[in-house]
Amino acid sequence: MAEAPPAPAAADAGARRAASFVAGGIFVSRLIGFVRDRLFAHFFGSSAAADAFNAAVKIPNVLRNLLGEGALSASFIPVYSAALERADEREARALANTVLGILLLVTSGLTVIGIAAAPAITALVATGFDPARAALTTRLVRVLFPMSALMVLSGWCLGIQNSHRRFFNAYASAALWSLAQIVLLVWWGARAGSLERLAWWLAWATLAGSILQILAQLPQVLPLVRPLRPRVSLDVPGVRETLGNFVPVVTALGLFQISSLIDLQIAAWLPTGSVANLGYATRLYMVPIALFGISVAAASLPEFSRESGAAREALLERLRAGWVRILFYIIPTTVAFLLYGDLIIAVLYRSGRFGADEQRLVHLILAAYALGLVGFSSVKLLASAYYALQDYRTPLRAAGVALLCGTLASVGIALPLRHSPVGAAGLAVGASLGAYVNLAILRRGLHRTLGPLYTAAMWQGTWRIVLATGIAAGVALPVRWVLRSANVFVAAVAILPLFGVVYLVSAHLRGSQEATRWLRRLPLGPRR
Repeated sequence: MAEAPPAPAAADAGARRAASFVAGGIFVSRLIGFVRDRLFAHFFGSSAAADAFNAAVKIPNVLRNLLGEGALSASFIPVYSAALERADEREARALANTVLGILLLVTSGLTVIGIAAAPAITALVATGFDPARAALTTRLVRVLFPMSALMVLSGWCLGIQNSHRRFFNAYASAALWSLAQIVLLVWWGARAGSLERLAWWLAWATLAGSILQILAQLPQVLPLVRPLRPRVSLDVPGVRETLGNFVPVVTALGLFQISSLIDLQIAAWLPTGSVANLGYATRLYMVPIALFGISVAAASLPEFSRESGAAREALLERLRAGWVRILFYIIPTTVAFLLYGDLIIAVLYRSGRFGADEQRLVHLILAAYALGLVGFSSVKLLASAYYALQDYRTPLRAAGVALLCGTLASVGIALPLRHSPVGAAGLAVGASLGAYVNLAILRRGLHRTLGPLYTAAMWQGTWRIVLATGIAAGVALPVRWVLRSANVFVAAVAILPLFGVVYLVSAHLRGSQEATRWLRRLPLGPRR
């Protein structure tokens, strides 16, 4: 007899627990990452070497993002989870080993090509760099390109762990990637002699961090797929289906990566430091997307895949609950980035070569990205529902239209400002616009497939979130004005926690269970 689906309340509690493990792992890795970013900002600021390093990291990351976490999660997890749901562990292990073998073969070849073609790749995506920056970028790309293959393997480990509902270690292991760089910057930063030499050694530390990230996941992964015997075959059940899913997912991700490379190419023509400033803002706005968007989507995908057959209504309920949970965090984060982003940037980055001018420019870029946070975060969840339903064409079409709209907006805003450092903010505005175009297409398609996606009750809940956010901002803004001349760290410590607590209390008073759960963890919070 088939096992009855979990009750909605139990399913929702399980989804929250899973998302909290994902978010916890991401939080650990991002926290260590911000220590790394602060050290990087201290030594590099918005220098030409910072531009070169950011460009060099982004270029091999294209391969990582195409073949790694996102593509594997979307194409591999639904098939692998379905095998686990059928209790066919032998088929699941064979599928995992075969996918690993194919990944090893493909990424090894692409890595060799990437190292050999580094000068051409740099010339293609960073055409605006002067000869010195281009030469340094090429050297760094050759060191960093093997990282992409390693991180693809890390994405395979993550897919195995997520399918088995092992979430925390899969995401927390990324902290080792940053930790290796922190050790290098602390030990060598003040003694490097030049920023170019420091960037060179930092690239090697980054590569070492990728190896450490994989090693940290293996103790949990190996027992799940043992015996580990990578192979290349198309006859293993599920492999053709996984590869068939993989192509449209990679194509959709490829469109996103093209957009990212277009941004890099445009930023390379802007004043020196624009690529670095864009990188600082990008890493910051990605935190809430990872903590609240990717965490919910990653925890939901295995469950979506298990319920995508007959239990369409269960999938829809999970989707609705996940979306409201994302908005609960993303809406106040958007306002916080707009109003207090300069404080956050100062606390994280203000040191050494990163001064007041860099702080203002990065805040402007961050504010432009913040306008698209709801779109960026929601797209992750809605795309996961499509992947669970084995529909890969709609996310691909949505990504294509979003790329076109976002690129046109970016070019239209940034290029007229190409002689001004604020031009980089135009790239963020274009990306935000593209995210909402993507969201609109995905939402419309799911409405036709599953039924009404956003109910009247969800709209009411959203307005309660908006109201609670407005109250929190109204309380915190006068404090910001009073502390306008205070030390930035003092102001941040006073304002940001105040904003958060007032938001939680206001949301709790309006019936938010998510806020109530957070307040119960505080010493003076409400009790059952």
